[in-house]
Amino acid sequence: MKKLVILGSILVLGIQFSCNTNQTTPDDTPRRGKKTMYLDESFKPFIKTASEVFTGIYPDAELNLVYTSESNAMKALSEGTARTIFTGRDYTKEEKKYLRSRNITVNSEIIAHDAVTFIVNLENGDTLLTQDQIRDLLTGKSSKWPNSQKPIEVVFDRVQSANFNFMLNWIGTDFGKQIHAAKNTEDLIKYVQNNPNTLGVLGYNFLSDFDDPEVKTRSKKIRIVGIQGNDKYYWRPNKANIMEKKYPFRRPIWAINSGAPDGLNTGFVTFLSGRQGQLLLEKCELGPGKGTPREINFITE
Repeated sequence: MKKLVILGSILVLGIQFSCNTNQTTPDDTPRRGKKTMYLDESFKPFIKTASEVFTGIYPDAELNLVYTSESNAMKALSEGTARTIFTGRDYTKEEKKYLRSRNITVNSEIIAHDAVTFIVNLENGDTLLTQDQIRDLLTGKSSKWPNSQKPIEVVFDRVQSANFNFMLNWIGTDFGKQIHAAKNTEDLIKYVQNNPNTLGVLGYNFLSDFDDPEVKTRSKKIRIVGIQGNDKYYWRPNKANIMEKKYPFRRPIWAINSGAPDGLNTGFVTFLSGRQGQLLLEKCELGPGKGTPREINFITE
């Protein structure tokens, strides 16, 4: 009888120990879990690189990245499909009010600065454009290249992308009839390579990481257009011109998060805005969000 009592006590203790063990290893922590995040496809190179570094440091974390348009990403969060998204703009006050009505509270922060970039075929000699010329081409007021006077076709990376929405907001009216969109950024670049009279519009992030063999290959097959800044000089996007605000179409990358404060969603966003994530921006040649903290040692004699 005593043996049965002892055995029963051992089983109870075993069950209790098992329950306590499960409680100390939750499935969703800043360094553990499995999450799906949506992002505008033009930010793919940086976010993909950052996610690979993050999951390399924390192997218990798994991030499923869905590359889509900015509008689809924002819709995914509002519908509860995603808890974290990366876009070129924040929600408006009215949009945040709608989210709160659905019990969704978001934290938004700028983690980097990118740029809307214009590219042309290697055979195209129109490699400098003013902001007024860009506006005329996008609205349909002009339908020819300024120098060659050949018919122009303007093609975005995809419909309702961060670049598409940014330029639509910038002109303040509808696009002209010669404005089209590709399926994705890679298709856009190929289209520009094969069509000399096309002006392509994409995110600088796809051309910025010079250590990436794919970027080196792309750069040899297209030209980046210089845009006249407010100082009347022509500038092409690069890290310095983005940080110094010389290039006129500088654009932020927003991390919008509705995940738990102690969950994986927040853990990844914190990583991006912290020292390690901001150092990755230097590799990708993008402008910082908060700036990269630096350590300085003073030596006194």
